[in-house]
Amino acid sequence: MFRLPISLHLGAFFFSHSLMKTSLQRFLDLLCGEYSNQQQALDNPPLFAHIFLKYRPIEHLQQGSILLEQTYAVDPKNPYRLRMIRAEEVENGIIKLWNHIFKEPDQFSKATTDINLRNQIRESDFIALNNCHYQVTERDDGYHGEIEPGSCCIVKRNGKDTILVSSFHLDRNTLSTLDRGQDPVTKERCWGSIAGEFRFKKTASWEAKWCKPSEKRTQA
Repeated sequence: MFRLPISLHLGAFFFSHSLMKTSLQRFLDLLCGEYSNQQQALDNPPLFAHIFLKYRPIEHLQQGSILLEQTYAVDPKNPYRLRMIRAEEVENGIIKLWNHIFKEPDQFSKATTDINLRNQIRESDFIALNNCHYQVTERDDGYHGEIEPGSCCIVKRNGKDTILVSSFHLDRNTLSTLDRGQDPVTKERCWGSIAGEFRFKKTASWEAKWCKPSEKRTQA
């Protein structure tokens, strides 16, 4: 850790936490890190694959920019999903997660663990997923997120358009998620968990800080 006086520490290296709203910073502090649902997968392997999640700050981009990587434990070096989400507090206690895909995801598939590769990520590498952003609310038991009310997030599976119904609950050491695709007309489930939420335990934490726009961090 840097041992500079606090004024120099914040002025020379990082945005102050005070520049972020309190609820947003608490959310980011909780979210950033690595997660695994190993126990759930061991308890019920037919219904739950063993999955790793990583939420890593993209330190040189706008504050709140996070690299999301999802991999199967049997193939941890090849993500099946790579996203950039950007957290912004839109009103007191309510956070919006802007959801983006990568134009060339394979180019950055190792970026969660490779800071040099992560530093190559630019805003021009993303495509916003319109109508697929999340609304997050802080409650007594943590943070609850869902697709923004009124949005219609279309996901194509097996050649068919489905509507994504997605929610999560984040507390101190756990993250529970539920993603399902519904038929646009009948609302019947077309894909997604049939046994309820995926339950992840946090296995490592990363500091939720971002550099000034003109700087890049030189340490992971």
